[in-house]
Amino acid sequence: MRPKDLYLIAFAVSLACTPAAVPSSGSPPRRATYVTAAEIRDANVEMGSAYDAIARLRPNWLTHVTETFTTPPKREFARVFVDGRFYGELESLRNFDASQIADVRFYSAAESGRFGLEGGLSGVIEITTKK
Repeated sequence: MRPKDLYLIAFAVSLACTPAAVPSSGSPPRRATYVTAAEIRDANVEMGSAYDAIARLRPNWLTHVTETFTTPPKREFARVFVDGRFYGELESLRNFDASQIADVRFYSAAESGRFGLEGGLSGVIEITTKK
């Protein structure tokens, strides 16, 4: 075989291995650790609490739990921060209107160190409010 033929074969193989283009639906892809105000609005949960919105859109954030090795053992859930400040425990989301949310992020326990000691062992749910 000639080198020119090898290049053509290699080119054809590389084209066959490329993924097909997926048509865009017009909305950004859903991310496991991020929720936008548009996603909350599109899911029709902006009239409820932040807890309701997260329960509908990312329910696994609410079940993320760590068992402590204290006596008696204690279950710790993700902690809530609003605009960079500690807001409360997970249940405090029930007192926060979803319509006030610009975006929400979930940080795992490994990432929650950026919130200091208040970050907790089970991660952080951080809400950024609309200005």
